Amino acid sequence: MNKSVEHYISNLLFLHDCVIIPKFGGFVANQRSAQLNKTTHSLSPPSKQILFNTNLKTNDGLLISHIANEEGITQEEAKKIVEIFSNKINTKLTKLKILRLSKIGLFTIGEEGNIIFSQDSTVNYNLDSFGMQTIIKKSIIQNNNSINKFEFSAQKIKTGSNIYRTFFRAAAIIIPLTALSYFSISQQEKITTVYMQMATFNPFNKSVIVDKNIVSNTEKTLRNSLEAVTNKNNIVEKNTATIISQKKYYIIAGSFREQKNAKRMLAKLNKWEYNASLVKGDNLLRVSYASFNNRDNAILALNKIKRENSDAWLLTK
Repeated sequence: MNKSVEHYISNLLFLHDCVIIPKFGGFVANQRSAQLNKTTHSLSPPSKQILFNTNLKTNDGLLISHIANEEGITQEEAKKIVEIFSNKINTKLTKLKILRLSKIGLFTIGEEGNIIFSQDSTVNYNLDSFGMQTIIKKSIIQNNNSINKFEFSAQKIKTGSNIYRTFFRAAAIIIPLTALSYFSISQQEKITTVYMQMATFNPFNKSVIVDKNIVSNTEKTLRNSLEAVTNKNNIVEKNTATIISQKKYYIIAGSFREQKNAKRMLAKLNKWEYNASLVKGDNLLRVSYASFNNRDNAILALNKIKRENSDAWLLTK
């Protein structure tokens, strides 16, 4: 083989929510949102939580078909390879009480003879989080000396009859800048333009005479720029929501190489009043009982179907 069975299991976990090793057990993936650790002040990106179920031992054809396609061998050859791998890891876990599968996780035998699985945290199987890393927030140490110096300098500025005019000019810039800080970093070009527009306006220059028209025009320019940034943010958020909602979940009854066999299964499911369909992929024709836009509804339906067909499994596209 060009690659190990562990490598192909790891690849499938990126694309599927359930991957079964026949006669050993199955991995079930659950989507997990971003996590904030209040102790370490670290923010982890969205990920997949991988759980191991010893009851999922029935061959669903997914792993064997994937190995056959990637290695360019027959289904029978791939089946033998998976059987040898399954026997090997079962024997090793029983004998040594510990087993590690590369990029997947660690298995140990508990005191009651149960299998305990710990996921490998170095791999994030959520494709939507590709390239994202854990962010650690660094604490800021306050320098009291700098604050005292600033306060002293501020007192020197606040002298004479110009105090109210100076404060008014400073507020015209500080307030819009505070609003700008809440926008996404992806809008840097727009924000930079606003900064450039303000660069020529120095609120502390004594030679500048405050004019209500100048302040009004500055505020108008800032307001227009902020509205443009807000509108662009809203468009990006709507487009993102549209992309997320396009995932579909299929409950697969079987996978076939020959079209006539797939159509035979499709006709049988339609006769049983299922909303059946054909799903193409990986050089195979998969026959689906039904498709769902919501993952929770798909899992509920899958649990009911498994009472009649234990080999049924969930495909996410």
